[in-house]
Amino acid sequence: MEEKRLFQAMHEAVRQVVETRMAEGLFPSAAVRVFDREQTLMTAEFGGARAQSVFDVASLTKIATATQILFLISSGRLSLADRILSVLPSLNESRLLKSRLSGVDLYSLLTHTSGIVDWYAFYAHRDLPFEEVLAITLERYGRVEGMVYSDLNFMLLGKVLEQLQCKPLDACLREDLVVPLKLGNMGYHPDPADDIIPSSYGNPIEEEMCAQRSIPFDGWRAHEPLIGGCNDGNAYYYFGGAAGSAGIFADALSYERLCRFYMTSNDPLMIRAQQNLETGRGLGLETGVRYPQGCGHTGFTGTSIFFSKALNIGVVAFTNRLYLKDPLPEGMQAFRRELHEAVVRVLVS
Repeated sequence: MEEKRLFQAMHEAVRQVVETRMAEGLFPSAAVRVFDREQTLMTAEFGGARAQSVFDVASLTKIATATQILFLISSGRLSLADRILSVLPSLNESRLLKSRLSGVDLYSLLTHTSGIVDWYAFYAHRDLPFEEVLAITLERYGRVEGMVYSDLNFMLLGKVLEQLQCKPLDACLREDLVVPLKLGNMGYHPDPADDIIPSSYGNPIEEEMCAQRSIPFDGWRAHEPLIGGCNDGNAYYYFGGAAGSAGIFADALSYERLCRFYMTSNDPLMIRAQQNLETGRGLGLETGVRYPQGCGHTGFTGTSIFFSKALNIGVVAFTNRLYLKDPLPEGMQAFRRELHEAVVRVLVS
């Protein structure tokens, strides 16, 4: 009876938060899962989403990438102190890259303390090799100080996976993470037969970002529903749909299982990954007020994960906030915090 009351209270708390934000026009669809180390406590879908619906998870891709890197470190094939120039020797062919990346190690990439700029439209030079575009980027932008969340950090980590595993990134994900952990439906290049939730109408936000930074590009997709092609411009236009920073499509259950892996792991490295190491950053994961006594991550398309090993609770919340003609510029961070706090209140009440 107690479990039934907990489920009902959890479902009501989630429903109230999600439906309120949907009514405000924050997102049109959502799939939410609440769980602990052992089981799923509740699931709820809104606005046409179903339990098996597949979302463009955007930067939640980084957590899959980070986990694979941590596996290689745990197995002894890498260490957090390894310099990126030694792991990716092709970078040394550029004098500029050799100079600018000389002190960058895997720890600084995972914690976003590498000094590398937050973003650049690699697709503006889509016919050039990665190393050349990276050099163009670092020549254009100086070193940044402190913790600066950067897609480029995880583009590099994706290259590390391909280099060490000697296979494309989609095969790395499938063979080294999804299959061993039995995650289910998570991968680059989703099956068109899947129930794929539309992510956006083209790339209007990135178009504006490029205009503001005076970056020319003439290959934009039409402002029509994106279904199955990842929203992230670099992942789609430059990396062919698979980058270390973005590109994964998944159902909410697969990320619940990935969170549960962290919640149940006794590996000191996996535990360290969940801790605040550098201004709100663990090893790939994020900490802070959005994640009560825990950690998580967010995705630009409206996705997020939260889990707390201490409280034994986790939340996966997938939405498609960009699938609106005029997406609201604010509100998602407040929604995530509100949702996580509502779930925790039910648990500890």
